[in-house]
Amino acid sequence: MDYRVLRAFCDIAENGSLTRASAVLGENQSALSRQISGLEDELGGRLFYRTGRGMLLTELGKRLLPRIQIILGETETLVRDAQGERDSPSGTVEIGVVPGMSRPLISELCARLRKEFPGIRLRALEGYSGQVEEWLANGKIELGIFNSYGRGSIKGADLLKQSGVALVAPRELVPELGTEVPFSLLRDMPLVLPPKPNMLVSALADIALRQNFALQIVLEAGTGALIRDAVQHARLCTVLPVFTAQRDYANNEYVIARLVKPSLQQKAWLLPSTQRPVTRAARVVAHMVRDVAAHA
Repeated sequence: MDYRVLRAFCDIAENGSLTRASAVLGENQSALSRQISGLEDELGGRLFYRTGRGMLLTELGKRLLPRIQIILGETETLVRDAQGERDSPSGTVEIGVVPGMSRPLISELCARLRKEFPGIRLRALEGYSGQVEEWLANGKIELGIFNSYGRGSIKGADLLKQSGVALVAPRELVPELGTEVPFSLLRDMPLVLPPKPNMLVSALADIALRQNFALQIVLEAGTGALIRDAVQHARLCTVLPVFTAQRDYANNEYVIARLVKPSLQQKAWLLPSTQRPVTRAARVVAHMVRDVAAHA
């Protein structure tokens, strides 16, 4: 049944007049009359008596009116709910993010979503790039933020941030370190780095191999917190994107020096999963991620 025809039936019954219903609905009387006639044919009986004083419900019309009003009410509720989902999307969005980008990105996203889209919840998983890409590939997450160290772009991904890479060392080990140091200095540095396989570790190892030395990896640590603890208490060095190093080691205990000759560029990418549909809520979160990254 046509929703508009059912709406016309209820309006005519309420107003008792084809003329008044025509004014309310903004349709001409002949069109309304044809619609009611078609509905009567579909239902197999007359719904109105046409009199000189207007339109009166028949017994069939009286029995059907409350049921049709219920149908219209449920339909209008469904439409309102659908419009609300469009205007105020809801649901849980799963996002995977590398440690270097997780702070303060996730907390800022959470604060903005609570204010602007309270129906959206985040489920954030932190992992290194290989893990995030694996989660994307198997559909565990809807959005992934991960790093690469090559020069090319990644199909379907948005570039969020690009940064040089720096050596972070306790000041007591290298008190005279400048703002830039040659990559070859890593030859003598005791390092704490993420566990293999890891894109940054692989890139560093490849450059070291070309310069005829091996990295002195004393500890492989699976989280940013473990790496910071090792740098602080075990007096090890690490290698991080410049912006992460400046965020996490910005005090006089440490020196931060950009690696050059060669320099290494880290790129942070945002990519949706191709293994599951991207929801309206996920698109909202992706837009916010791009906005937060652009103003960081």
